[in-house]
Formats: sequence, structure tokens, C-alpha cells
Amino acid sequence: MTRQLAATAHARRDFWLCLARAFAPPAGGDYHTAFAEDLPADLEAIAAEIGLELGAQIAAFRDAAAQAEDAQALQKLYAGLFLTPPAPVMINAGYYIDGGLMGATEKALNEWYGLHGFARHEHFRDLSDTVAVQCEFLSLLYDKAGTAAEADEDLEAMAYVGEAERFLAEYPRHWVTPMLRELEGAVERRGVTPAYAHLLRVLWLAVEEAVTRAGSRIEKARSADLPRGSSRGMGALTAEDLAEIAFRLERDGLAWDHVAALDGWDDSVFERRRAEADAPMGKTRDALD
Repeated sequence: MTRQLAATAHARRDFWLCLARAFAPPAGGDYHTAFAEDLPADLEAIAAEIGLELGAQIAAFRDAAAQAEDAQALQKLYAGLFLTPPAPVMINAGYYIDGGLMGATEKALNEWYGLHGFARHEHFRDLSDTVAVQCEFLSLLYDKAGTAAEADEDLEAMAYVGEAERFLAEYPRHWVTPMLRELEGAVERRGVTPAYAHLLRVLWLAVEEAVTRAGSRIEKARSADLPRGSSRGMGALTAEDLAEIAFRLERDGLAWDHVAALDGWDDSVFERRRAEADAPMGKTRDALD
């Protein structure tokens, strides 16, 4: 298990580091190649390694990114969406949680970073709540998990994995949906390539998968059942996992047809999840989510 745990943790480290760099402001003459060619290839390989079903979104991202002619076009796209006032999409995630900048989220994130000795990459000069900085922090946590596993410290490794999952549940899970909604709207209004929208969907799916699987693992542990799937807690998403992801997308006003196209999809399971939400217990469950 130790070797498998280390490999999976380091793969997740690389996944979040890829997203950290992708959501940082574009820089350098070779950025177009890195963004439009290397990034989708890397994400595809990593997703396959850790069992994430992201093929449809990565393919869509690759096609959309290719629409930008060069690095300058990508810089203009990024600036137009996230930076140039009045930017239609806030890259600062605290805006979606606190309703503004420099609120409680910024303070809490700085405490998280300090607790784990997180020093930002020299290229990241923005506030602590930006997408890129949070992704880099997740990369650090998974790196610590992988390093601990390599040293045969499985309990310490799992503790870092647990920290990463708790962070995902407390922060990205709460800002990614409203940010994605704003980004999709901005892309449609401006008629620009949806590269960043597809990339944020990749992030969204990764967050939902991690939170869903962590919750499932906790419930199974409470009932003294062994977790389904491989010893690293991964494997193909079940019909129930896919139904939950599609349900949350639909609930938040986002498209979910790409989820229904994935292997393992079952219409009856999805309809059952919808029915649960309409029932009194389901309404209580969703209100508490």
C-alpha cells in the first residue's frame, strides 16, 4: 500500500500544480505551447493515473485552447476575463464566500498556509484566496503525503490526504460553482474561447470527486465496512457518484450532459437521486449540504 499511496499522492500533487500554473496569469513566450498542448496532455495522463473521469472536459479544453493563436492571445483572454476592470469574473475566491475581498476567508487561508509552512511560488503575488494559490497549497499537501508514504509513514501520509480533502470541502467546494457560473456567462456574452471555463470544469469535477469519495469513505468507516475500490481509495466513479455530480450541476444551474456521457452512467440512478431531493428527507439533506 505504501508504494501505491505515494504514487497516488504525488500524482495528485502534480494535478493541482498543473491547475495552479494554469490559473496564474499567463507569462512567457512559450506559454501558448505549455497551455494549449502540454497542459491537456499532462492532465489527461494524471487523471488516468488517479482514476479521475475527466476525458470529455480535457478534450473540450484542448479544442478551446487551440483557438487562441499565441501567448499574447491567451494573455488578452485571461486579462479580459479576470483582471481588466470591470472584470466579469473574480479570480479571488473569497468574493464568492464572503461577498468581497480581504474578508474572513483570506484570514483563514493565511492560517492554513502558515500551519503547513506553505510558501507561495515566486510568481504568485496575489492575495491568498486566488485560485492559483489555493491549488498550489493543495499540491503541497499531497506532496507531503507522498513524501511521508515513501518513508513508510502511512498514518502521517493519510493525515495529509485528509487535510487536503478537508481543505477542498471547506473552500474550493464553496466557491467553484458560483465562479463557474459567472465564467460561463462571461464567455457566452463576450463570444470568446471557453478554454478557462472548461478548465474550471475540470477543477470542479476534481473537487466534487474528492469530497464525494471522502464522505463515502467516512460513512463506510463508521459502519465498519472496507472502502470499495483499490487500496488508495480510488477507482472508476460509480453510477451513484456520477448521479450525485450531475444532480449538483443541475441544482446549481449548470450543464451536466457531459457527466451522463461517461462510462458507468445509469439514468435510473440519476432519477432516483432526483426523487430523493424532492422527498422531505432529501430537501433536508440538500439544505444542509
